[in-house]
Amino acid sequence: MEFTAKKNNNASCDLTITFNAAEVEVAYKKAYERAKEKVKIPGFRPGKAPLDMVEKVLGDSVIDDAANVMLNQAMADLFDKLEHKPIRIPQFQVESFDRKTGAKAKATYDTKPEVTLPKLKKIKIQPKEIKIADADIQKELEGMQKNLARNSLKEEGDKVEATDLLEINYKFKEEGKDFPDAYQTGKFQMGATQNPPGFEDNLLGMKMNDEKEFNFRYPDSFPQSPESAGKTLIYIVKVTAIYKVTYPDINDDFASEVDGSANLQELKDKTKKQLEEIFVSALKKKAIDEAYTDIIKESKFIIPESLIKEETDGVFHNFIHEFGLPHTTLPEYAKRLGKEESEVRESFGKAAEKRIQTYLLKHKIGEEYKITISDEEWEEGYEKEAKTQGIPTESLKKEVQKQKAETFYRDKFLFDKIDEFVYGEVDKKSPKSVSIEEAEKLLSGKE
Repeated sequence: MEFTAKKNNNASCDLTITFNAAEVEVAYKKAYERAKEKVKIPGFRPGKAPLDMVEKVLGDSVIDDAANVMLNQAMADLFDKLEHKPIRIPQFQVESFDRKTGAKAKATYDTKPEVTLPKLKKIKIQPKEIKIADADIQKELEGMQKNLARNSLKEEGDKVEATDLLEINYKFKEEGKDFPDAYQTGKFQMGATQNPPGFEDNLLGMKMNDEKEFNFRYPDSFPQSPESAGKTLIYIVKVTAIYKVTYPDINDDFASEVDGSANLQELKDKTKKQLEEIFVSALKKKAIDEAYTDIIKESKFIIPESLIKEETDGVFHNFIHEFGLPHTTLPEYAKRLGKEESEVRESFGKAAEKRIQTYLLKHKIGEEYKITISDEEWEEGYEKEAKTQGIPTESLKKEVQKQKAETFYRDKFLFDKIDEFVYGEVDKKSPKSVSIEEAEKLLSGKE
């Protein structure tokens, strides 16, 4: 057997293998050996006929099996000799296969993706540091205050006021349509920020067991219920109970009731520390993500198209699962959207390529800078992850073994370490101080 392997510039390799007649004959013999268990020859039990008789009966009908046997053995023998290894079994095209003259087969297979890194210290980012204002702490305290609200049932003749909690029966329809037969039931908090502007004006002054029909036009933009935005709906609402909502004063007693704090100042200090921890961690992750985005732009990638296609299919199926959509294929989904399959595939393909690039990039950084996970760090990683999930470390380990997810977690812990390394290596400008409002916009991608 002889072979030639030519590396292409698109993460693929052209492989040609030639075999002499003796090697082809050996492959035929192995094919006959496999076939004799199934072939029926008069006078012999299955598998007991002499090989030469099996060969006489089957002739060249086992040619495909013989070729597969020969090529599978060839790849097993060649794998260590190939400078550029295949990432999956090559699909060969057999050009010739003759017991007298030998055989020749060719394949173009995908090789390992290639990554060329820039100098990390040339990458510039500007970290953000959180600035917690007294108003932010007060807002958090008011949220706690609402959680400790006390509801007292109002008398039958009392009217609905601006801060009451209501129990209602209601139904609604669009103009020109019929009301549904059944009422829905629910609670409605007057003055809640998520209420559509002006809606609760229709409920003010109602009494218990009052029923009212009214028209309400939703704002042209209403994120809480996009399907209602800009529409005029007709409501029938019956008030079945009215509760006066009272809140505890924000003082030392309030602080004690919230979490046992000795006084209000202690609760404020705790709240400030918690906010800082949350936003410092989130903003650092955002900065690291921005660093990777710039590193990807400055890196060179050679990725097999087949790998991107596989990942694109994976991203699409994850999307379908995450949003609870019915099982469908990408072409069917494109048709449902009224778009060309190529357009939809390109959209998912960009996300797939970014995921592959990030994954390859982190492995390459780990390889070039010799970043590894020690046994001690492996154990610390499990402990940290178990704490995040709120379960014992041993329970997490058992579940990981059960799900055969060791590779996933090893990569996760390694990538966490690589992220810290990257953050330490890149060029960081002086941090920019941001408010919680600005931080939330940054983290949501709205700025």
